[in-house]
Amino acid sequence: MSHIHVCLVSDQPIPNLTTALQFKPDIVVLLKTKDMEEKARLLENVLKKKKINVTSEAIEAYDINNVIDVSESLIDRYNDHEISLNITCGTKIGTLGTYQAFYTRGRQIFYVDTKDNKILKLFPEKEQSVIPIEVSVPIEDYLAVYGFEIDSYVEDDSNIFKRRGLTEYLATTILSKPHIIPEINKALHKFNESSVLPILVSIPRDENLLKLVSKLDGISEIDNGKISISDRNSLMYLKGFWFEEYVYMAAKESKPDEIKLNVKGKWVTKGQHPPKNEFDVMLSKGNRLFYISCKTANPDRRNKGSEEGVGREHLYELVSISDRTLGLFGKRMLVSAQRVSDPAVRERAKILRVDLIDGRNISSLKENLKQWLNK
Repeated sequence: MSHIHVCLVSDQPIPNLTTALQFKPDIVVLLKTKDMEEKARLLENVLKKKKINVTSEAIEAYDINNVIDVSESLIDRYNDHEISLNITCGTKIGTLGTYQAFYTRGRQIFYVDTKDNKILKLFPEKEQSVIPIEVSVPIEDYLAVYGFEIDSYVEDDSNIFKRRGLTEYLATTILSKPHIIPEINKALHKFNESSVLPILVSIPRDENLLKLVSKLDGISEIDNGKISISDRNSLMYLKGFWFEEYVYMAAKESKPDEIKLNVKGKWVTKGQHPPKNEFDVMLSKGNRLFYISCKTANPDRRNKGSEEGVGREHLYELVSISDRTLGLFGKRMLVSAQRVSDPAVRERAKILRVDLIDGRNISSLKENLKQWLNK
């Protein structure tokens, strides 16, 4: 007997993806309104990549009789098969209509409780139970159902651990020698991935720093704290990527299901020039996605005419892309290498539901990330 699993399509695709991956039905039927056709297409693409057969049926968003008719037609069509309903998503009319049809005909009804990591079997009443979510939604699939395609990420992290000594030393200077990071940022501020190499810059005269920096590829010490940089990867590392690597290593120790660093990609659009975005550190746990934005710039520095530090811009940048990809139960965090002292920025982070870790508690980053991931 085949298993047919019916899902209501909405702006929140993860509950549907969760039951489809966990139950492994023979066919997934997507009930979609006119407004949800693109969302249904994105979800269908991911399910088909998972070798799951998918069909779709159109329903009227605010016509309960239409929803009931379509639902009953499906039940009749698959009368000799096991047919179930995921009622988590959709409009209220869609939910009521499908529930009535499946309840009346004695068919299985499920609800995904992402917050508590469980699937509730609501009906039949004598079979009511709590089913732990046992699947992990891959980051690539999570982003894909929201319309974001990954082009690249750091696939080989061997170099990250190769220069771990320098990375961790730079992190210790945040509290012990707070002048070092700002001075490095200032020295390299005008350079980028397109800069002509080699370049000659001065970095703080710190014996341990110079010793560790000189081990990087394409770095040679001249004298009196001056170094020559001829390797582009080393340049970008010193410009701030070192901090993303530090956060990545700390996050990896929190034992996520999956973690990716420096995720670059584009949004699926009908135009010829799809917008692009980059995510610093992304983690998944169960069917939830976690995004960490990493900053080494001074968050308290104020642009001309602004009453708040640039930390506000960091928050808005984080929120603008995470709102489109995390869903209702994803989590986001801003990790700043420097202290966020501006009370307005800290209060804004709370309002925007952005967790914040700054230079003051960077030494306990591993413990904080572990708690953040599991609460």
